[in-house]
Amino acid sequence: MRTNTYVLAVALACGLASITISVASSTAETIQRTIQGTVVATNVDVDPQIIVVEVVLPTEEELVVGARVATDTKIMKGKQAAQFADIQVGEKADITYLKTPDGLIARSIHVR
Repeated sequence: MRTNTYVLAVALACGLASITISVASSTAETIQRTIQGTVVATNVDVDPQIIVVEVVLPTEEELVVGARVATDTKIMKGKQAAQFADIQVGEKADITYLKTPDGLIARSIHVR
């Protein structure tokens, strides 16, 4: 009986350890997402530069998303390439970003 209890305890501990490892590795993944919204702020004076967009969800809730803008982020205004400084508050934009353990990083910004 004592041996069965010991084996059960070891099996349970190993099972919990494997669950913890899988949860830790899944949170370290990089996820790509695209949002559509209105630019509410940009900051070109800091490094890295930052863009903040307000998104209206299908439930009519508002969500504010801020992302770092890397030097290799692709920025378009209509069909023309643009600079980050060209983006104005109030413009509609589609932003594709990477969700990383270090935060959100914009990969592309398309101002409509």
